[in-house]
Amino acid sequence: MKESHGNSRLLSALAAACLAFSVPVPSLAYQPGTLRSGMRSEEVREMQSALIRLGYLGGTADGIFGTNTENAVKKFQRASRLKADGLAGAKTLELLYGKAGNAGNASSQGQQSSGASSSSSSSSAPASSSASSASSGLFGGNYATLRKGSSGARVTVLQKQLISLGYLRGSADGKYGAQTQAAVVAFQKSNQLTADGLAGKQTLKALETGGKSASSSSGSGSSSGSSGSSSGSSGSSSASSGSSSSSSGDPSSGKTASAPSGGQVRLLHWYNDIKPGLRSGQTLQIVDPGSGLSWDLRIYSCGRHCDAEPRTAGDTASMLKAFGGVNTWSQKAVYVKLPNGTWTIGATHDMPHMSGAVKDNQFDGHLCVHFLRTMEEAQKNDPSYGVANQKTIRSFWKSLTGEEIKD
Repeated sequence: MKESHGNSRLLSALAAACLAFSVPVPSLAYQPGTLRSGMRSEEVREMQSALIRLGYLGGTADGIFGTNTENAVKKFQRASRLKADGLAGAKTLELLYGKAGNAGNASSQGQQSSGASSSSSSSSAPASSSASSASSGLFGGNYATLRKGSSGARVTVLQKQLISLGYLRGSADGKYGAQTQAAVVAFQKSNQLTADGLAGKQTLKALETGGKSASSSSGSGSSSGSSGSSSGSSGSSSASSGSSSSSSGDPSSGKTASAPSGGQVRLLHWYNDIKPGLRSGQTLQIVDPGSGLSWDLRIYSCGRHCDAEPRTAGDTASMLKAFGGVNTWSQKAVYVKLPNGTWTIGATHDMPHMSGAVKDNQFDGHLCVHFLRTMEEAQKNDPSYGVANQKTIRSFWKSLTGEEIKD
């Protein structure tokens, strides 16, 4: 009996010891989506691009989270007063991408003067304005250019004025996103300003005075012809219809292209036929089967799909029109002309996210172009969005040829 009692006490002691050693374990658990040392992925590559852009990391973005990348993350975290643990969680990434976007905007200020008079004063300081303007104007005499990706008190003032004039709906959140950009374009068009979506000196001053035709804001889409741009000379009358209030105002917005004939389109596999021949910086031509609208994408990187971004602001505007004037994750089946001239099919969206490399295309980040993969592989690696794109591709191919794609 004594021996049994002693064994019980020994077991209890061992159990307590195990519990003591198990306490630290939860602190090692990572939140979903956290990037950390040892990982290899497109997400890591995107993070590295942002770190390089801000000057925390040298070299190129290779998608490998090694020692240099970890040290760069820690430097960024210390500079941002975050816990410097080298783990890139949601808070770190959100702040990183926000700053990387603003850094890009700041570095390009003063370089927008070609065709965008509103940017010519991006470096203007309050001292360059009159004393009365500085004391009474909405923007306090500070007419430095605001653009997509900007944030802060001046953006809030901008949004409140756009709301009061009827160009913007909702509340002022201080973030210059796609909705704010579209509202700025609409205001510019109504007031015969360069409709580039950049809130520079002329645009900000016009906003301070309430604009010339604030009452016409609800019909801003129909007033695009008075903006002084040459958009009507693009040679594509069908592209001029639709909701131009969401476009960039670029003269080449709404360009169209002839869809390939049935015999030109080949069903190509992403891993076997397409990815091996693609390189960063090459161009994909996209044609929307429904509208005939076309836009060019610059290849950013390649993983399980192709990350790309519009080459110009005109390409962004054309793409936005094809998607009904909104940024959306809903994928669209499209024709794709590869860099080697071959036509195939794919699926894409127009929601900017993460980082990008093209400046002044009015698209803050990159998008994804999906090509044919086996459904088994897609279900394994991309069970949600990847599979949705594969279904879209298969449905489009069947509508073109009547054939079922069998993995």
